[in-house]
Amino acid sequence: MEILHIAAEEIRRICPNADFKLVLMNNHEDNINIRNGQIEKMLHASASSLAMNLLIDGRDGFFYTNNLQDSALKQFIKHAAETTQMLEPDESRTLADPSRYYKGGGPDLKNFDESLSTIDPSEKLRLAQQNNQEGISQNSNLISFQTHYTDRQHQAHYLISNGFQGYEQSSRCTLTSIATADGKDGQHPADGWGETRIFLKDMPSEGIARVAIERTLRKIGSRPTSSGQYRMILESPVVGSFLQPILNAMNGQYLHGKMSFLAGKLHQQVLSPLVNIVDDPLIPGTRGACYFDYDGVATKRRTLFTEGILDTFFIDAIYANKLKMSPTTQGTHHLIMQSGNKSLQQLIAESDNTIIVTDFNGGNCDPTTGNFSYGIEGFLIQNGVIVQPVSGMNITGNILDVWQRVSDLGNDVDPWETELLPSIVFEDVSFGGL
Repeated sequence: MEILHIAAEEIRRICPNADFKLVLMNNHEDNINIRNGQIEKMLHASASSLAMNLLIDGRDGFFYTNNLQDSALKQFIKHAAETTQMLEPDESRTLADPSRYYKGGGPDLKNFDESLSTIDPSEKLRLAQQNNQEGISQNSNLISFQTHYTDRQHQAHYLISNGFQGYEQSSRCTLTSIATADGKDGQHPADGWGETRIFLKDMPSEGIARVAIERTLRKIGSRPTSSGQYRMILESPVVGSFLQPILNAMNGQYLHGKMSFLAGKLHQQVLSPLVNIVDDPLIPGTRGACYFDYDGVATKRRTLFTEGILDTFFIDAIYANKLKMSPTTQGTHHLIMQSGNKSLQQLIAESDNTIIVTDFNGGNCDPTTGNFSYGIEGFLIQNGVIVQPVSGMNITGNILDVWQRVSDLGNDVDPWETELLPSIVFEDVSFGGL
């Protein structure tokens, strides 16, 4: 915190009329990569850095440094002030209203593992090696088997010139397996599986490799199937990618740039009535939990969609000024979609002429119209049975039109994810293949 106060005093000395936002960050990371039993990389990184927004007469500059020595910091601030004063003024660029700041007093969010930076690295290595050995010992058809272990501790102190001081912390650790198999006709299908936890003690010590191998081997013989209209099941892990264009279109920056297909649709039915989504960053023990955003504004449980009706936009202080709208929030933190009551296996068993999408391979969605084209991988389902893996296909259409055709929801949400999204069934989606 002393660095923040030194920086604040220097800003006030150089530019008495400036507003500012300072964020002092401390990050600790460990990374381990193992391939076929051989350690390829072990990395430990620990760094402190300062992010700074300067607002001088309507001019807004953002700057970043990891040199926090006193003389270097003062020189950094001097150059930042000079650079900011060369920018074009924009009177909409202001700090948030202090009445909206988080005032403190919330209980522990239980989202920080203090032990991650003190655990003997050999324990983390042992976990990664055990995972890798489990993989390479399970199947002789594998060309390679990789294990990635990563963890991160993040701590940040905030100081904003119009009255906010705050502290946030979070942690995560991830263990991932990636398998590559010797397939048919020269194919080398690859897939993986990973688990992420806040606390290392909660990380499963086995099973990740098995799932990664199963997901890889089932791709052998993958090929396109006939083009046409199919029911589509989006597997839970990829639903977030298909939802992202809609979340983008809710952002004030897109609205102001006239690049949002949701412009003018607030409080209108835009998705299927089966779609109910909230953002709730106040649940202890969940990833994404936080009491305030980057602007210092207090977070709260916020409804995004109620039975497909668009309930809000993401409007920060700057775009509230530009759009002449009331500010809401910068974006999502811990997204929760209401689930159904069927397992993924039940959704498959009840399907015919269906493609379950397990991965996206490139593509794009036009932010203005919502028209999209995405490459996909997955499996063809006939009469409730998976009959072949598919690849080399794409789906096309309009993102809102497809989201209005949701017909069922799974119950397979992963509670450890930042976005709690179930598998989803869509009717009559256009697939291009043979």
